[in-house]
Formats: sequence, C-alpha cells, structure tokens
Amino acid sequence: MTQSTHDQNLGPNRYLLGIAGSRIALATPCLVLDVGALGRNIARAAEFCSNNAIALRPHAKTHKCSRIARLQIDAGSKGICVATIGEADALSAAGIGDILVTSSITQDSKMARAAALARSTRLTLVADDPDVVKRIDAFASTAGVEIPVHVDLDLGRHRNGVTNASQACDVAAAIAASPSLRLAGLQAYASHISHVENFAERHAASLACARVIADVKGALQDAGHPVDTVTGGSTGTLFMDPSLGCYTELQCGSYIFSDVEYGDVNLTNDGSSPFAAALFVRVCVIGRNWPGRVTCDGGNKHFSAKGTLPKFANPPAAGAVYRPDSDEHGIIDLPEGIAQPSLGTSFELVVPHCDPTVNLYAYYHVVDGDTLVDIWPIEARGAY
Repeated sequence: MTQSTHDQNLGPNRYLLGIAGSRIALATPCLVLDVGALGRNIARAAEFCSNNAIALRPHAKTHKCSRIARLQIDAGSKGICVATIGEADALSAAGIGDILVTSSITQDSKMARAAALARSTRLTLVADDPDVVKRIDAFASTAGVEIPVHVDLDLGRHRNGVTNASQACDVAAAIAASPSLRLAGLQAYASHISHVENFAERHAASLACARVIADVKGALQDAGHPVDTVTGGSTGTLFMDPSLGCYTELQCGSYIFSDVEYGDVNLTNDGSSPFAAALFVRVCVIGRNWPGRVTCDGGNKHFSAKGTLPKFANPPAAGAVYRPDSDEHGIIDLPEGIAQPSLGTSFELVVPHCDPTVNLYAYYHVVDGDTLVDIWPIEARGAY
C-alpha cells in the first residue's frame, strides 16, 4: 500500500529536525520523547533482569513502535509482547521477529492472520478454551506452520484465562493433541495489582498470585505437560517478580516512559525512582481572557487518563494544574496572584497513562536536550 504524503513527510514538525532549540518550537499538541531518558529506562530494566537471571519480553502495546522495540531487543530483550494481531502484523513488517500475542483470539479472521504471520515470524499465542485451541490448530495446519501456545491463567482480573488447574489441564491437553500447535508454557499476568501504590500490599498480592501459579504449574506437570515458560509480570511488580520464583520471563511495558500513574507507585520500597519520565505531550497557550487561568490546545483527544491528570514537567508556577477540558482544549488553573503565561508559550506534560495516550498519535518527536533529533512513526497505533 502506498504511504500517504503525511506519513512520508513525518508531520508538520519535520522542518525542525536538527535545529538547536527546536524542542520549544514544536507545533502542538504533539507527543515528545526524550531519547536520553528512554535509553536509561531501557538499560535499567535490562540490567535488572540480566542480574536476576530472568528474561525480559517487553510489552510493545505501550509504545507500538518498531524503533523502540529494536532498542529493547538490542539491550537484551528476548522478544516483545503485543496485545493484538494487528500490532503483531505491524511490528513484524518492520522487522521484529519474536512476538507473543498476550490477548486471546477467537475470530476466524484473526486466526487466519496469525497462521499467515507465523510463516515469517516466531509467533506465540495464548488460549484458555479447548475449542479455541482446536480452531487455531486447523488454521495453523492449513498454513503449514507450528504455533507455540501458552495456557492463559486468570490471576484475579476475571476477564480472560482459565480459573483453576482442571481447566488449565483441559486446555493443555487440547494443545498437546493438536498436530500444528506446541505447548509453550503458562501466561500468568496479574494486571489488577500492577498499580497498587503501597509496596507491601502489592508484594502480598504478588505472593498470593505466585501460589496460584505454582499450583497450576504443578498440576500441568503432574498431568505430563511441560511448562518451559511462565510469562507475566508488569512494571509495577518488576522489582519483586524475580524473587517469587515462578516467572521465567517478564512482560513489563510502561517502564520505558514512566507515566504519572506509575510515578505514584512505590516500585522499589526504598523511595527511589528507578525510571525517569521520558514521554510528554507538549501544549501551547491559545487563550488568556479569563483571570486565573489560560487555555491550551491539548484536550481529551490528546490525553488518555481514566481520571488521572497530566503533570507539568516545567510548570508556569508551583501549584499550577493542567486539566483537559474538552476534545481540543485544556485549562491551566493558576494559583492566585500568578501572572498568566503569554499566548504561544508552550509546556510539556508527563502523560497520565502512557499506553492509550500513545495510541492517539502518529509520531514520536524524539528530542535530545533542546533539539528535535528524529521523528519515529508509531506503526501499530490503532491496530487490531
């Protein structure tokens, strides 16, 4: 398919590439990625996993970008995870060769796409139902490929996954009986505990999940099913997962950007911040006719938050608050007595929740210090 002119030109900020001071001149609202902070975050997680002899398979649903996936793999990651077949298609087309799709697929069209993709990519799927396993096997057989499949285990979110050892054994047996599938192991992702702010409470919840994983893994092994891999974990539990003794690889994603929500989580129990904010939305003041506030050009179409507000990287004054106010507009509420910023002044805001915010944009504006150094397409945005 022919690329659009917009894609070829990388948007209206392309003429600023390489110009000193261009960061502050970016046309807004736009997504800004600090390449230094990104690199340090990638290295920090890679080093931690290497030191603790556990594989890292970062979740690319966070960034949806092949350039970032390649940086993670170059730093030692085993491969990547994605949430959808569409994300797998997009990143595979960009050269990423080892991909786990962490969400169940149940539509024939998606099974056909997965089987086709498995011809050129090491693709792993998950399943929690024997009938779905049989259907995936039929598509894999037609395509002439073997697809590894994890048994998906529900650890308490109650959206997908087997809920007990008996169901796990039924799914594993269906995989073992399928000529074109191979049992890869167990997926056990405790998404409901990743943002528990208190370290001790999150650790207690992780230990409870680890006991469930151990019970199900033991039942599978007793039934003669090998469990070579147990995959799961999150940024919120990264610094406790290796000590649980149940995981062989971790699916952390948000660590690369460190958004507002994860900034509020005590990740290491010592008050330190292992990851720095790397992702921002830059907005510009477009109205100042009401006292005590100004209007900016970044609204609900530019942030995804579930109630969490963005935080200033460079506030106009201590106590200033930014809140998306409508689809296109946001408001900066200023403390009493603070002068209004001038029209055209721009600010960067740490994103509230990185994954869905990234999905709103076509490009990362990659900055090094005050200079725009590159523009990276977000190839897998909106892919399903």
